[in-house]
Amino acid sequence: MSAKNIAKKSAATNPVGIATGGLLLIASIVAVAAMIHGAGKFEWNGLYPWVVGPYILLALIFCLPFSQSAGRAVAGCIAATLLLAFTCWFYIDAMWISVSSTSALVFLFAPAYLFAGSLIVWGLAWFVLARRAGRRADK
Repeated sequence: MSAKNIAKKSAATNPVGIATGGLLLIASIVAVAAMIHGAGKFEWNGLYPWVVGPYILLALIFCLPFSQSAGRAVAGCIAATLLLAFTCWFYIDAMWISVSSTSALVFLFAPAYLFAGSLIVWGLAWFVLARRAGRRADK
């Protein structure tokens, strides 16, 4: 299947879009599991939307445009992969490894850092992939 055909498919049937959505879903599950572990039980509070919100926004940014270029779709998958890695690092380290009394502060700061970092990685990856595609077209 060519890159043009992948880009023309909707995010729901695009394998790259499905992978991106799956990575974001796993990352949000890790974040919520860390919150539940930190609290000792599930109890709804205002931090859940703050912690899960970046993953929802990134899913809308990375997966929602149905007719996105192959470079944009792959850049979203790259950003989602790195987001999952850093989500695991932040939250698993804070809740299961660290013994610091201030480790719960990760829930205040990590969502903003993860969101901003993912957008930066996505933009850079999209730029590099678009330049590579432009060079191939020139040859």
